[in-house]
Amino acid sequence: MAKFRQRGVLRRIQETLWEQYSFAISPKGIHDVLLRVGDACSPEYEQLKQRIRCAQWRYTDETGMPVMGKNWWLWVFRTEVDDVLAVIRHSRGKKVLEEILGTDFQGATVNDGYRSYQRLPIVQRCWSHLLREVDDITDASEHEQMLSEEMHKRFTLLKEFIGKDPPMEERQQQKKIWDAEIHAVVDEYIKYMDVRAKAHYVENGLGSWYTCLLYPGMQPTNNLAEQAIREHVIIRKIIGTFRSEKGSENYQCIASLLATWRLQRKNMSEELENVLRHELCLSGS
Repeated sequence: MAKFRQRGVLRRIQETLWEQYSFAISPKGIHDVLLRVGDACSPEYEQLKQRIRCAQWRYTDETGMPVMGKNWWLWVFRTEVDDVLAVIRHSRGKKVLEEILGTDFQGATVNDGYRSYQRLPIVQRCWSHLLREVDDITDASEHEQMLSEEMHKRFTLLKEFIGKDPPMEERQQQKKIWDAEIHAVVDEYIKYMDVRAKAHYVENGLGSWYTCLLYPGMQPTNNLAEQAIREHVIIRKIIGTFRSEKGSENYQCIASLLATWRLQRKNMSEELENVLRHELCLSGS
């Protein structure tokens, strides 16, 4: 817990254990303990993978995570019930999605529109990314300002609509209307050179900006995945790089379980103790 929740480095953990508990252990000993804990968490981690795959929908995001000084990627998958899975792979491509979600995956995914997600069958494109795209302007032209206002207005209408929790028939009808309207917006603004790139961004997500209407409870942004990935970004700044593939595998197992238990308001220490007792055959006394 000192390593993962307090973000402690091994030598500081060693010092704390000695100063507070007179418990002598080397940094190598602490490292070996963490590897043993990671191995014990592996079966629970595999069950978490299955829950991610079977979820009605999941929020996804990825960020760079160096392993042995080389640029690998940490992917996060988060479900509507706050199961959180972190996987570290040397790829940012579609094969990671196929590994985690399956090659015949038919579920819904909320994402930022990165090209690896393009072949997923059901997608909700992130409105936060869309609004940042249309707002990324200096000395805005008239068309840029108008497109920004148009997208903000549409996002407000979307939030107000789903906030009323309308019946599915009404949701389906509204999606058809708004899909057609946003298509018309693209046709209008793509004619202008000063705003064409932003109009293309909207165009690339046509059909996927209002998917959340068909999944009550789904958010129209990928903010939940971004929140889940922030802790890993902080860890990246602290450690710089994982020094072995085994270390990255160990990290993803423990970090995934702790994040899931925390978001589900469970006692992380108790849950971890239960896993260790079960997997390491420790007595309950």
